[in-house]
Amino acid sequence: MKYFLATALVCLNAFAQTRPTIGIIDTYGTKSLSPEKLRKELKVVEGDPLPPSKSDLEESLLAMKGVARANIEAICCEQGKAIFYLGVEERGRPHFEIRAEPVNEELKMPADVAGIYEKLIAATAEATRNSETREDWSQGFALLDDPNARGVQLQMPAIAEDHQAILRKIVKESADPDDRRVAAAVLGYGPKAQSIIEDLQLALRDPDQDVRAAALRSLGPIAFYAAAHPEAEIRVLTTWFVEMLNSVAWKDRMNAMNLLVSLTTSREEKLIRHMRERGIPALAEMAMWKHLPHALPAYILLGRVAGLTEKEIEETWSANQREATIQKIRKKLKA
Repeated sequence: MKYFLATALVCLNAFAQTRPTIGIIDTYGTKSLSPEKLRKELKVVEGDPLPPSKSDLEESLLAMKGVARANIEAICCEQGKAIFYLGVEERGRPHFEIRAEPVNEELKMPADVAGIYEKLIAATAEATRNSETREDWSQGFALLDDPNARGVQLQMPAIAEDHQAILRKIVKESADPDDRRVAAAVLGYGPKAQSIIEDLQLALRDPDQDVRAAALRSLGPIAFYAAAHPEAEIRVLTTWFVEMLNSVAWKDRMNAMNLLVSLTTSREEKLIRHMRERGIPALAEMAMWKHLPHALPAYILLGRVAGLTEKEIEETWSANQREATIQKIRKKLKA
């Protein structure tokens, strides 16, 4: 039985009344625009307090020539200070496609589904506080080692199966993003049906990033199950996992990277090829982030795409040969 570390699918937005100090500024999505130009435009400097308005900063980035989309994230923490990400999507660059906002306001989440989901969130939070975050994905859904959280999770398959029709409708059509998020999370525990997988793959392009995170969280274990059980005759397209590397949303990028690190341990040829075709510039950029825990997943993926052994990836990282190795990889892959 395989176990996997739970990936963090929730980031902390540090824009708060206390206005913490900026410890690190990093950027992504740049090509013709330099990171220095983005920082200069926003007048942000490491060591300054966080700016008070996320939306104002994003509007300033959008006003820059060539910027199609922008995202600002302040993440906790680097030595008690905020990690400040400036993300842009330049016009003509790889684009992660988001679907239109659903508009059905009449759909209602069943009370027992909402109730079990609240229990799941509470139990998962408690397990995280107790550092009980190891998971078993062998059944095609996440089961924590923590007995309380696992007990709640084991109730989910029956709930998901009983309500699959309304949950599928909600995840595709509901105007309420909170309901779509719950539906995406609960459907991951449901029957291993191709139609449900396709609904979750659609949710990967939801206009709400928390819905996208929930769908990704559900699809990860299903992808492992599908690979281990070809007789189940189900298929999870990893295309959108790779495309998320080009998202303007920082959370999309981190969540996709964390999942892809697990999915590429076997170095499946088709997935590696798609990452080579669509992910090298984004991975190379993120692998150079200053906050090492955020940069490491990108560095691992870049090394695997380039054919480095796991030992070579680990040794070059530990020896602080990151920049030179990335340059060699980009030259080798002509990216």
